Amino acid sequence: MEQQITTQDVDRLLVAFLCAKDESESERLLGELICEQVEPTIIKIIKSKLRVSLSSAQGSERNQDALELAGDLRLTVLSELRRLKSSSNPRLITNLQDYVAVKTFSACADYFREKNPRRWRLKSSLRHHLRHNPRFALWESEGHRWLCGLSDWRESENAPTTLTERLRQLSENPEDALRNSSPDRDVRLLPPVDLLTAVFEHAGHAIELDDLVTIAARVWGIRDQSLESVDDENGHLRGSLVDKSVRVDAALEQRLYLEKLWAEVCDLPPLQRAALLLNLRDAGGGSVISFIPYLKIASKAEMAEVLSMSEEQFAKIWNDLPLDDRSIGELLGITRQQVINLRKTARERLARRMKTKERNA
Repeated sequence: MEQQITTQDVDRLLVAFLCAKDESESERLLGELICEQVEPTIIKIIKSKLRVSLSSAQGSERNQDALELAGDLRLTVLSELRRLKSSSNPRLITNLQDYVAVKTFSACADYFREKNPRRWRLKSSLRHHLRHNPRFALWESEGHRWLCGLSDWRESENAPTTLTERLRQLSENPEDALRNSSPDRDVRLLPPVDLLTAVFEHAGHAIELDDLVTIAARVWGIRDQSLESVDDENGHLRGSLVDKSVRVDAALEQRLYLEKLWAEVCDLPPLQRAALLLNLRDAGGGSVISFIPYLKIASKAEMAEVLSMSEEQFAKIWNDLPLDDRSIGELLGITRQQVINLRKTARERLARRMKTKERNA
């Protein structure tokens, strides 16, 4: 950078990195920033917002989504810091941790919006009523918890840190819990203002906004559906990989699609790749993976590498493919249910990415 940088202009944590002239020293300092400042902030927020462990060995769908989200955020911040250093007129970051926090909160919001569009619209609607109706209030407490309740509670009360009996009733069966509040009305037909009033009066204390959304979603029957999968409900790949009756141009288009699909599979987290590929079968129940070398999309050696196996290990299971979920779990050291969750997440992610490619084609 040509311009002079001072601690008055930019976060002091960045000064040494931005002023470093030697490339190797610059990369070393950048690595320290990512490991010591960026990474902890990303992890803390994602763990809190998505309520996950961020352990690579934990195979739940949301945890695997969170791992990918964290990785994308690291790359985004890394690219931005490099751009910041190379720019002759950079946009200064006055507080690195605040910058990373905003990016992470925004990414979490985007995740929930994409994953649960109906729930997100409901949350936006409830947030509007909480902020614009003087009867209610929405505020941020210590620990970045968004609380809501009657307006009188805002200054005097935080939500309990443990689940109360009344909140448990609301969460498990809100219709029964609220029926006493409105005995002459169908709770499912209550307008937003009346439902909020009934929920808060029954709870008797402030509650977290996400809990309110869950309660309202159950009362009004609002649920999100899974994204369309690249395979059918039985785990079979949609369509045939090899159809000798198709025209040459259609066959070429099919092959190009499969090459794009394979590239996206390779970008999945390791556990998702394995859970998907080792079980992937065609409509007849046969192994799809065996066609990949035949179509010259990837060799057996390349597939073994994608599956984090040696060629010898892969050769031993080749004739047994596709494997059942229990066998895959034993191979990966995880439970059968985790294998199912991982494969479901992989399918949804592939469906999203392939749709994006089609739109941008």
